[in-house]
Amino acid sequence: MKSIKSRVLSGVGAALVALSLSAPALASYDTPVKQDLPIYGLVTVTDLIDKILIQVTDVLDLNDEVVDIDSIKIVYLTDILNGSEIDVVENSLNNLLVKLQLLNLQNVLEDVDVANGIKVGDVLSNNDVDVSDVVGVKVFDVNGIKKLLVFVK
Repeated sequence: MKSIKSRVLSGVGAALVALSLSAPALASYDTPVKQDLPIYGLVTVTDLIDKILIQVTDVLDLNDEVVDIDSIKIVYLTDILNGSEIDVVENSLNNLLVKLQLLNLQNVLEDVDVANGIKVGDVLSNNDVDVSDVVGVKVFDVNGIKKLLVFVK
């Protein structure tokens, strides 16, 4: 039979695990870091293509959602990466197959309707960002509210 102390500690541990699962998502959206960039740290073409395809699917899933315009955040690589890390990301994106998949992601972003007729491409344009500068996206679901980080070079 378990003691009261071990039961309490188990309960506290379970609560901490539950809290840690939802808190980082919001913290990461509010203050993006390099690990939020979906292609950060990937070096093989296959991994890059797979990750970009996942991003395309995530963005297409937004087409059925209404995303508040204030929940679309543009993140510049220079704000989360240092010079050598930016070089690594840009070199990784130089493969033709990766470029084609990235173009696919950019085209989907330009056309996906997220706010009653407003497209992500419109939000980018309104912020003087060219969709061709997009290198990644990350979709968050925070308590049922969709949020989107758009990474640009």
